[in-house]
Amino acid sequence: VIADDDAVDELFEEIKRELIHMIAGDPSCGEQALDFLMIAKYLERIGDHAVNVAEWVEFVRTGRYHNENMF
Repeated sequence: VIADDDAVDELFEEIKRELIHMIAGDPSCGEQALDFLMIAKYLERIGDHAVNVAEWVEFVRTGRYHNENMF
């Protein structure tokens, strides 16, 4: 989960770029593009929350946070 977060972030950036091209090609689809952007952002945030949960699970298992000893 933690390692895959970068892939999710890159997919969000790719969608953002595609939506920019979509709006540039047809400005009348701006509202639809904004809805798509919001959906993509919320999915990206879900990925961030999944990473947070995974980091807590890793900490509970190992006592380490980001490979650092806490105790």
